[in-house]
Amino acid sequence: MALSTKPQVLSLDPQYLGDVLEDVRRVGRATGREAEAAALTARLQQRIDAVVNLASTAANKPRTLTLEWADPLMCGGHWVPEMVDLGGGTNFFGDKETGSFRLDWNDIVASQPEVIILMPCGFEVKRGLQDVPLLTSKEGWDDLPAVRNGRVYVIDASAYTSRSGPRLVTGLEIMAEMLHPDLFSGNIPQGAAFRLRGQLARVG
Repeated sequence: MALSTKPQVLSLDPQYLGDVLEDVRRVGRATGREAEAAALTARLQQRIDAVVNLASTAANKPRTLTLEWADPLMCGGHWVPEMVDLGGGTNFFGDKETGSFRLDWNDIVASQPEVIILMPCGFEVKRGLQDVPLLTSKEGWDDLPAVRNGRVYVIDASAYTSRSGPRLVTGLEIMAEMLHPDLFSGNIPQGAAFRLRGQLARVG
């Protein structure tokens, strides 16, 4: 059956948080909701700016490892390294121009991460916790600074890091609190993340 009108196809393939906001504006223009899209993206940009401004006052930028997969080991890609940078961390693997790629465990140990965020692509916290033993069983795990200082986290990647959309801004706020709990608080929704410290303890 023929369509009465020719459909308009929008291809949305963002790499950065700014691209995500622009995609919202594009959808708004295409659907006759430009004003609503502009208002939404303005609020999101304000939240991003608030994180960046406060994170810029931090005394340090902790070395941060984001893992989108535990077996094989793969780092976060696209907007994830950018989120680490904006939240006040130092990203060691990958950058805004690359997707996720495989890592060597010896390279991870050599980087001595001060914060580790496990974010299995497309999975929630409960599923992410199932992959924790794949990491804790590795030689040298217990000696990593992040492990010694109780700064290993599992985040709801399905909601806050894997999918391009407005909730990435919440993901940025969550990361900022993980990286700088002395500066940020109250940014982690209920059930959005867990912290490993001997026993698992809920964060947020």
